[in-house]
Amino acid sequence: MKKKSRNAPIIPEQLPESSFFEGLDDHYMSNCRINQEMIDYQAEGPLHLDRVIFENVTFKEIDWPRSEFVDVVFINCDLSNSNFTRCVFHRTEFRNSKLMGTNFAEAGVRHTLFADCVLNYATFGFSLCTFSKFENSSMRQADFYEAEINETEFTGCDMDDINFAETDLKGVDLSTNRFENIQVTIEKLAGCTVSPNQALAFARQLGMQIKDD
Repeated sequence: MKKKSRNAPIIPEQLPESSFFEGLDDHYMSNCRINQEMIDYQAEGPLHLDRVIFENVTFKEIDWPRSEFVDVVFINCDLSNSNFTRCVFHRTEFRNSKLMGTNFAEAGVRHTLFADCVLNYATFGFSLCTFSKFENSSMRQADFYEAEINETEFTGCDMDDINFAETDLKGVDLSTNRFENIQVTIEKLAGCTVSPNQALAFARQLGMQIKDD
């Protein structure tokens, strides 16, 4: 049976340019491209964004909980310290973007890509990540406490001091990622794929003494 893969955003080849406030209509935005703008907008209610591209945009620690992003792409954006708690991301991409300290707690992250991003200190606690991918990104001290991870890939990421405590890692392949320290719940590590060096690191966490031949 062929493994189901991540679905890419469905966006028209040509989207009209718009400013953020021109494109926003009663908490709804669709079919536009926002470029080289600084957005400082604290939403009074959930937003719904559909088929939107943000490029070279800086978000000023926005607070958009419970919002929905469908077929949305962020390119070269700074979303550091933004609040996306309980948001839904579906067929969304973050490319070469800065998301330091961004809060995705209890979010639904489906068919979403994080590529070449900075996700240090980002929070995904209690989130659902399914059919998504984290690729070539810095994820130092990111928090996935008690997250649900299904059919999600981590490849080529710096994961030092990442927190996977109470997260079931069955079916997750960590072997191509880099870390010296990692927080996991040993009982939830069964079925996780790691490299030989990573296996030694986990053994040390269990208090085992590794003896060279």
